This record gives sequence, structure tokens and C-alpha cells, in this order.
Amino acid sequence: MKGSVTTSDTVIGSLCREVDGIRYRCRQLLAAMARCEDSGLFCRLRNELRQLHERRDELLHSAKEWQSLGAKDSLSIEFLVEISSRPLAYNI
Repeated sequence: MKGSVTTSDTVIGSLCREVDGIRYRCRQLLAAMARCEDSGLFCRLRNELRQLHERRDELLHSAKEWQSLGAKDSLSIEFLVEISSRPLAYNI
């Protein structure tokens, strides 16, 4: 079953997938906003986009904090920092 958590999943792996999901959802939101003709809906979409940016920033902050503490799985954390640092499709 796709999307189910297995025992081999790690916290860092889950966070990396979350960042990827955020990036995908941002693309969806931008496409919807480009077609949107309702101002109320547009505001809700923009708010969701802002929340996704904030969550991505939280993940990046956490990853950098773990990195500075010298966490054992440094390669995975470096990867999380890298993908969290990449710009999303749109900056607010």
C-alpha cells in the first residue's frame, strides 16, 4: 500500500518525503490560483501556500539545528537541509 509507514522508515526519511509533498502541493496551489476567479477561494489558497512555506521553514530550521548538534546520521540530515533549502515554486 503506497504511503503506508513501514518499520524501516526513519524520522529523517519521513521529513524528506514531507518536504517533497510540500513542493508538490505548492505546484498544485499555484495552478489553482492561476485559474481562480473567486476572491475568497484565492485568499484561502494563498493562505494554504503561506502555511506550506512556514512548514518548510520549520523543517529547515530543525534540520540545521540537528546538524549543528552533530547528529549521528549526518548524511541524511545534510540531504534534508538541501531539499528544504531549495526554493518552492513560489515565494511569498
